Amino acid sequence: MGRPLSAPSSSLAPLLFLTALLISVAVSGAAASRATNATVPAILIFGDSIMDTGNNNNLATIIKCNFQPYGVDFNGGPTGRFCDGKIPSDIIGIHTITLL
Repeated sequence: MGRPLSAPSSSLAPLLFLTALLISVAVSGAAASRATNATVPAILIFGDSIMDTGNNNNLATIIKCNFQPYGVDFNGGPTGRFCDGKIPSDIIGIHTITLL
């Protein structure tokens, strides 16, 4: 047959860590050299209902959430999302754009 698969050597772990560290430093350096007014067109976040609260303002449905109390903590009032404020993906987007 063949050799059975085994776990990677423990000496490989520091090399993988250093490689990941160098890549992250290179990416952050490239992001820092961007113009300060650069915009990010979209952020894709895969998650569950914590990340996706829905937005049904443009759907033909009787269930809407574009009235109070939805959006009570959100600047500008209700937005059509089933939440009352910012969700984790909003916060990630705000801080990501700030870092770029």
